[in-house]
Amino acid sequence: MTVSVQKKMFIIASVAFVLLMTIAGLWDLQISNAFINYNSVFGTVFQTLGEFPVYMVLVLTGEIAMAYGFQVRDNPLFSNSLIFGGLGLAAWQLQKYLEEIESYSLAISDNLAHNKAMGLANSDSGEASLSLAMTYAILFFAFILVTLIVQRWLSKKSAQEMKQLMIVGVFASVTVFLAFEVNIALKDLWGRVRPYELNGSQSDFTAWYIINGPNGHRSFPSGHSMAATLMILFAWFTTGKWHRYIWNFGIVFAVLMYISRVRIGAHFMGDVTFSGFLTAFIIFIMWGLYKSVIAPTDQVGGGRLY
Repeated sequence: MTVSVQKKMFIIASVAFVLLMTIAGLWDLQISNAFINYNSVFGTVFQTLGEFPVYMVLVLTGEIAMAYGFQVRDNPLFSNSLIFGGLGLAAWQLQKYLEEIESYSLAISDNLAHNKAMGLANSDSGEASLSLAMTYAILFFAFILVTLIVQRWLSKKSAQEMKQLMIVGVFASVTVFLAFEVNIALKDLWGRVRPYELNGSQSDFTAWYIINGPNGHRSFPSGHSMAATLMILFAWFTTGKWHRYIWNFGIVFAVLMYISRVRIGAHFMGDVTFSGFLTAFIIFIMWGLYKSVIAPTDQVGGGRLY
């Protein structure tokens, strides 16, 4: 992508952001009331499974670290440390993702058992209740499956490609960390009530541009939307047609997530819009930093943002 094209896309994105946030500022509550459906299967599925990019980018980086450690053996202390570090990172993040699925799934089951809307599952306060043995058994088999798939893909990579993938993994992991931390900080600062938390008269609704301060409410910005936007990062690890396919899929997946969060009543339009654009901005900065610090090559990502 040339600099001129980047400028044009940035201007278009900025105009779209201002327009959408203006609409949200005027009609957030009305849009939510008209569109919300706590029994939406679409919204519930995305709520339960949709945050996987924020975890799986780190799982992938851990897997790459393990493979790179086995490949680079000139310094055994470093390579072995990298192998065990990558193993720990991959297992840790996979466990966190599985715990999130478990928490949402158990909350859905509980809601249905008590004749409540299934979409009211809430990860902010959900508690997993599977036995420890069952939890770790699921983690073990899931980790083996993921490792077999990823390591088979990595086994076809050259030494130069593995080096480039390792660097991309580091940049992608930092991107995830920044997006996550910024999102959490803004959630705590804004203290916006979620749609499903509103009282009967909805008098506790506040527009997205009002900062309420820390109060236990965390609607703005949307964490799921941040995670879904990070789907784009998987395109960084690929080249050729797969690079474009994953990029396009990431955009579609993110948009579907934005819609699902409003549909299930977990967020307002302003929450998901702000989160999506903010995360995309962080991705843009980090990819630009990668290209300016690391000499661009055609080994991974084609040296392009998309």
